[in-house]
Amino acid sequence: MRDKHLWFGLKYVSSALMLLIAVSCGAEEKKATNKVIKVNVVNVGVDPTSTKAHIEYNGTIKSNVAINSSFQVSGTVLSVPVRIGDFVKKNQLIAQIDPTIYTSQYDQQRAQERLAKENYERINSVFQKGSIAEIRMLEARSQYEQAQAAVKMTYQNVRHAKLYAPMDGYVSEKMMEAGDLAQPGQPVIELVNIKTVKAALPIPDNEINNIAKGDTASVVIPALDNMDISGTVDEISIQSDLGSPVYTAFVKLNNSDNKIKPGMTCTVSFKNTNDGNTNEKQTIIIPSESIAVTEDDRRFVYVVNGNSADRRYVETGKLYDEGIVIKKGLNKGDQLIVSGYHKLTQSTQVEIINDSK
Repeated sequence: MRDKHLWFGLKYVSSALMLLIAVSCGAEEKKATNKVIKVNVVNVGVDPTSTKAHIEYNGTIKSNVAINSSFQVSGTVLSVPVRIGDFVKKNQLIAQIDPTIYTSQYDQQRAQERLAKENYERINSVFQKGSIAEIRMLEARSQYEQAQAAVKMTYQNVRHAKLYAPMDGYVSEKMMEAGDLAQPGQPVIELVNIKTVKAALPIPDNEINNIAKGDTASVVIPALDNMDISGTVDEISIQSDLGSPVYTAFVKLNNSDNKIKPGMTCTVSFKNTNDGNTNEKQTIIIPSESIAVTEDDRRFVYVVNGNSADRRYVETGKLYDEGIVIKKGLNKGDQLIVSGYHKLTQSTQVEIINDSK
């Protein structure tokens, strides 16, 4: 009888302990469920440092117009009276070669012209009196006209011994100095006009059709304290660069104060890019590390919904240096969780610890 009471006593104690453990585990589970996870967020399509509303390209500033000036005749360079960086006006003397040989030829041709003229006038006078055949007069006149043409030609050689600026602009490069031998067509001075400049952008072949002439772009130039200037697409190449599937687009910029110099690097972003649909819309890019993948290869992110985390399945696009394109699943203004998301499940309570505005 005593053993029977002892058995019932032990059974009661065991049941009580199991109940206590179950209650304790339930409390712990409830406590874990109510745990608040601290997270950092960014506003999709608002924060320019992480979720860009546009695609960026790196480019280089080029002059709008660049002309290589050269002599049309050969000779030894006497002087190049300009320096790199000088501003020159149209028709200003920028270089000169030794004209001696050409002036000598001109003087000789002038002498031949005077002789031919005197001969023609004398023979024509005799012809008018009827004392000479017409053919003699015609030959004399032809020789005079040929002499006139030779004078004009040699005069052009004398004139071309001096090189004048073809436009207003800055001297960007000097290819010759005094003493060099110049040949026809060989560049001597490069002049550039930088009242307007162009940002040249390499564009991959699968993106070139997203850009059209006249599109508005924002150009940031780091060398000028990140100066931000608006421009428009002025030219788009129709043939890729040699050996690579890359095209070039040019964004024209006003440069009335001449601060922007050819060769400066820049970052260009387009305010509107065509995503392939009928309507144009801004492209959403988010940090690629904020995306998680399920066992069945579905991609998702977490956004803040009230005070809890909301799982959003997304469709991704192209990968860029600044992040990955989101085609579907996110909207502009969503608060994307970018830190602490690895601790989250659906409806986990969250607390935002950064200012995403």
